[in-house]
Amino acid sequence: MTDVLDLPTLDDERHPIHALRRELNEQRKQREQIEKLLQEFTEKLYAGFEHAVETALKAGIKGLYKPRRLPHPAGGWRQALQLPIEDWFVVIVPLVGAARPNVRDEARLPNARFKELSGRIALFIGDEPTGESFYDFLIFSDASWFAWGYGWPRVADAIAATNFEYLAFELLASFAKDIRTTWRVRRSKGSAEGTTQLQHALDAKKRVYTFGLPGDE
Repeated sequence: MTDVLDLPTLDDERHPIHALRRELNEQRKQREQIEKLLQEFTEKLYAGFEHAVETALKAGIKGLYKPRRLPHPAGGWRQALQLPIEDWFVVIVPLVGAARPNVRDEARLPNARFKELSGRIALFIGDEPTGESFYDFLIFSDASWFAWGYGWPRVADAIAATNFEYLAFELLASFAKDIRTTWRVRRSKGSAEGTTQLQHALDAKKRVYTFGLPGDE
């Protein structure tokens, strides 16, 4: 047993207070980086959707309507985006705080990703407060991102290498074709635990730390 007199003092680099400081400082920097990248990704994604819808309308495509930016209670750069399609719409919301993937999820993310913080953007059908997200964008601190949900997963990509207008067209086409037939809520059977509701995503005081419970795809 180590003698009490042999324990390192606060001035000693071996004292665990220094490991604690390093770890918390690193996580703070990571959260700040994620927030910055989440803002960048959100702005580019919204601009991509706005440009894609404008292009589609000019091409004579019916059933789409001009997207609307909606205020988020958290303020700052955050806004939600409403995408009207025929008689329904999708609401896109960048969540407050950093999230950690649930280690029990069935998504095929590299194992190391389950230990990382990430930014999260959740997508909803309609504006029911208890409506549950059907799709997620995850933005990591190394400027890579991943998307999953309702049968249209997207492998990891880099923000700098992403054509957001093309991505918006892909998603709009996928929404129109598949959203009503392949959407499944990500939850464990018989339980609502872990689901993300619109009312929580639009609550500035909520922090969503986990996402993607095991569920049918």
